[in-house]
Parts: sequence; structure tokens; C-alpha cells
Amino acid sequence: MSSAPEHILNSVASITEQRQLQSLATCLIETIEQTLGVKQVAVINVGDLPHFPKFLTSTDFVLALDNPPPCVQQCIETGKNAICDQDERCKVALPVKMNDAVVKVLLVYDLDLNNANLMMLQAFARIYENFARVVLDSQTDGLTGLLNRKAYDARLFHLFSHIRTETRRAPYFWMLTFDIDFFKKINDTLGHLYGDEVLLRISRAMNDCFSDEDALFRFGGDEFVVLLDNKSQHEVEYICRKLMADVGKIQHEKTGPVTLSIGITSLTLEDNPMSVMMKADKALYFAKDNGRNRWAFYHDLFNHGDLLPTQIDDDIELF
Repeated sequence: MSSAPEHILNSVASITEQRQLQSLATCLIETIEQTLGVKQVAVINVGDLPHFPKFLTSTDFVLALDNPPPCVQQCIETGKNAICDQDERCKVALPVKMNDAVVKVLLVYDLDLNNANLMMLQAFARIYENFARVVLDSQTDGLTGLLNRKAYDARLFHLFSHIRTETRRAPYFWMLTFDIDFFKKINDTLGHLYGDEVLLRISRAMNDCFSDEDALFRFGGDEFVVLLDNKSQHEVEYICRKLMADVGKIQHEKTGPVTLSIGITSLTLEDNPMSVMMKADKALYFAKDNGRNRWAFYHDLFNHGDLLPTQIDDDIELF
């Protein structure tokens, strides 16, 4: 354990260097381990908090979330620090709040419970709480609450890193890109306020249709992107069908029901961020050029001869 001022300042600097919610929580855990000399630290989501990793722990910390220590529930209910010290392993739970509601619990095992260590732990929790707000604001779209374009690159890099460890041969990782059919007509006919309401309702439909492991983005205007983790093609088709059915319930007598055109591509080790976006866009434009209100898989179109290989300007083929 090190409590030297220089070490503490470096730890704080390390936390505030983070620009992604997952790396921010990971850095908090590592900082507490190194500064307070503990080996079992967890950051636990409370409720359905979008964009945050649900549960992160120290490398060797196995915690059963269906049976957490009583101090976790006490912390959630009171919004205050809670301690379980009825056995030889002291456990401390600290609240992390947003808008006065507990959104996460910081749980630490085996802490030497003196005033200095508790104050240090509280300080780290508050730094994390404050900076998580900054990171969340910078990563999310102000209208819909979905992730924004700025958050896209890091999430895509994380997904490619996951693919490198994947041993299954079938595609299980996907990119969906879609926009609203004739959205300009909606804005021109009913005004931008109604257009914003349509975007909001579509974002809610997306949150209902996709899982917590999926990353949902609004790139701007009526352009949306989704990165899917661990889904079969059959599951992707089911999700698209449900999303389009839910979105179709948004309608106005002057414009009719809202529809989407969706382009889909799998992510493989042969892909890179540029090629995968180009493939999804090609599938999207095929869907738009062939009737709209539909989805299209890039690899199916390519295998059927409906699309040529994706090319970059320097004539390198990517497919």
C-alpha cells in the first residue's frame, strides 16, 4: 500500500485521463487496489443504467451478484456508506450518485478500516462520480441519450479486441446502420419538433429491442449505428423485425407509419473499422434502392452477386 502524496496525485491524474466509461471504472479499481492495498474491489450498477458496464471487479475477485453482502443493499437504500464487519473480512459499500440517485455501488473487501483509509476511499468514489458525469456527457447524444459519434471508435476497437479472442467460426458480431425512410418529408410536413419526437421514440424502441451488451449510437440527423455482441444471424433478423414493427407504430395521418432501411454486416478478423462501415453502408443503400422498409445483410448480397467487393480508393479490396 502506498499513501505518499505523489502516488495519490498520480492516481487521481490516471482516473481523470480516462475517456471511456469502462476504462474509467477499471482505472478506479486498479487505483484502489494499489493505493489501499486491497485485492477485491467491485463496481456494481444499480438498476438499468445505460452505457455503463454492469459489473466490473478485480481480476481475481469472484462475487455472486445474486447474493451480495448486506452492506450493498443498505448502501442502495440509504444512499450512504455501509459496512459489513460481522466476520473477519470487513466489507465497505459506498454509493455513486447521479441526480441524487444511487446508480452504482463501490464495494471493497478486506479494507483496513481506519479513518484515513475510509476518507481516501470516499475521495476516490467522489472523483469517479464527478468524472463519470463528464465522460457520460461527452459520449452521449443530447436529444436521444444514445451514444454519440465520439464514443463509436473506442467501442468498435473494444469489439474487435473481443473478436480476436473468439473461437467460434460463425459470425457472432455485427454492425447495423440505419436511417429513417423519408425523414426530410416528416420534418418538412410536420416540423422539426415532431421530427425530434420521432427520433426520441426510435431511441426508446432501440433500447427495448437491443440488449445491454449492445452499443447504440446516434451519429447525427436520422443516422443510427448499432454494434451487436454475441448474436447469431437468426437473432439479428429477429431484432430487426421487432425494431421495425415497434417503429411502425409511430405514425401520423399526414405522413403514415415510420419505416427504416437497415444495412447489416458481420465483423471478422479480416475487417477493419473502415471496411466494416463501408460494408454496412453498401447494404443500407441497397435496402434503400430496393424498396426501403427492409434490412439487408452485406455478405448475403455479396454471395448472391448483388454487390461488388468493397474497395478503398487505392484499389485494395476489402471483403
